[in-house]
Amino acid sequence: MSILKEIFLQNKVFAHPTEGVWGLGCNPFSEEAVENLFNLKLRPKDKGVIILAGHIEQIDHFLGGLPEEKINTLFTKWPGPHTWLIPPTSTTPSWLKGKSGSVAVRLSTHPTVINITQELGSSICSTSANLSGNEPAKNPNEIKKIFGEDLFIVEGTLGKLNKPTPVQDLETGKWIRK
Repeated sequence: MSILKEIFLQNKVFAHPTEGVWGLGCNPFSEEAVENLFNLKLRPKDKGVIILAGHIEQIDHFLGGLPEEKINTLFTKWPGPHTWLIPPTSTTPSWLKGKSGSVAVRLSTHPTVINITQELGSSICSTSANLSGNEPAKNPNEIKKIFGEDLFIVEGTLGKLNKPTPVQDLETGKWIRK
């Protein structure tokens, strides 16, 4: 078993590159893991996190209740660096919903994200690698300074976005972050 898989199954947090910024990831289906992520970031628990997938099968269960027209809307920007806020399904864990009650989901084309999710056989919970309210870390050295030497960092390079991905509400079309 790989180190990353062990970390994931032990409900620990790891750092990883994304399309625009370094992220912190964990097992989205473990309340303990997501709580560890919030504690590490000093982030309020009412703020949402992103479900990040490299393969559509990893997020099918989050999309289950959406009508075909809404699924088609998702794929106007997917796969790619675009995060959608979608309504939760009846099986969506409560700890994945922010105060909006929605779930943030992204189907990525970033090679490292695809490799991570393939290795884990799962989507991951992800958020920027920073303390809440601060700028995201720009490289592994900054991640180590902020979060300590023990945090596992998945090797890879950032995509070309140079900022967090845009976030858009699927129901209203409203931009949360451009």
